[in-house]
Amino acid sequence: SLKKLLCEKKLNKITVQDIADDCGINRQTFYYHFQDKYDLVEWIFSEDIISEVDRLLQHGMQQEAIKFLFTGIHKNRKFYAKMLQVSGQNSLEEVLVRRLEELFRREITEKGIKDIPQNRVLNVTYVSRYYALGLATSIEAWLAGGDNEVSVDELTEAYEFLITHSIYDIINEGV
Repeated sequence: SLKKLLCEKKLNKITVQDIADDCGINRQTFYYHFQDKYDLVEWIFSEDIISEVDRLLQHGMQQEAIKFLFTGIHKNRKFYAKMLQVSGQNSLEEVLVRRLEELFRREITEKGIKDIPQNRVLNVTYVSRYYALGLATSIEAWLAGGDNEVSVDELTEAYEFLITHSIYDIINEGV
């Protein structure tokens, strides 16, 4: 219902009553399941994408998880693009970063950190946040691209390249 309503108007103009009416339920039923419409957005993201990404990661399928993330977002591209236009607390951007950070933190905690010098800054929280912000930024830029459609395969390939190369590998130093 929320996805459908977003085709008609902006999120800040959609009320819980609008969602309830469109679903044929009363507001109390909505509030039995969700705190507010932003909680619903997080639930949609979790159900559409994060639960399967998590399952793939638990089976050691990192590349497939990233591709599924991009594919899931692409399937509902208009919804996620509109949701990323909402800023501030409870925004999809905030949810995206938080949920990705949780996934990275769990992966790092379960598998450990290797080849990192002893440094108080380079801890699980810092590394998880760094990669979550990078992935979220890639998704936001992709969705903001509009008509310049980049395929899921192109985005997956680009992301895999970026996470396997440092900025120093990428910069042409004239050597």
